[in-house]
Amino acid sequence: MAEWTLQSPSTQPAKIELIRLLKEKYKDIAVLNDKWNANYLSWDALLQSKEKPSVDSKEDCMHFTDIIVESYFKYIREEFKRIAPNKLYMGCRFAGKTTERVLKHAAKYCDVLSYNIYTYSLENFKLPEGIDKPIMIGEFHFGALDRGLFHTGLVATENQEARANAYATYVESALRHPNFIGTHWHQYSDQATTGRFDGENFQVGFTDICDRPYLETIRKIREVGYNMYTIRNGQ
Repeated sequence: MAEWTLQSPSTQPAKIELIRLLKEKYKDIAVLNDKWNANYLSWDALLQSKEKPSVDSKEDCMHFTDIIVESYFKYIREEFKRIAPNKLYMGCRFAGKTTERVLKHAAKYCDVLSYNIYTYSLENFKLPEGIDKPIMIGEFHFGALDRGLFHTGLVATENQEARANAYATYVESALRHPNFIGTHWHQYSDQATTGRFDGENFQVGFTDICDRPYLETIRKIREVGYNMYTIRNGQ
């Protein structure tokens, strides 16, 4: 994040703050140049630069990245709890995965960690050593091309029967995992054949574009739902 910050315009607030911290640490631009193996003529030259910093800047860049991430989760939590003190702060929904460095900051402030995980099973999902938090799945889905639209979405299955079974496998794997507290399907209905704003037209709904349910999947949803506590309790 600090590397992107240094490649931003000179008016970018985070860049201004980063250079303020660097000035505070190094005092003289020549000292920073020596540390970074760089050749900035002045602090203002660093501010105006949009070039990617050298690899020798990594220590300082990672430190500022920590500041950004810590601030992000900390201040959102503070404001969230001020407005809704009895609600759970569920984080930002990581897209599939994130770095351990970011996750440690998130775990410090989030009541629940949230992920969008598009895969067939959560059985092998693990949090880094030392982190033990509840997890909510913000998005998952499966699609098939035997009925409905012309795109399977992010996780393909052979047909509607296989799609229903994939739903059951995924949700049951979450029920058996000690960290997962819920799974949220994306999305209720198939997307329009003509596509949304970016052309996405996935066959991923519980119903098609005429509001007709995909009965194979609906039956599996009911089957898993009726047995969820039995599965959760390992019976």
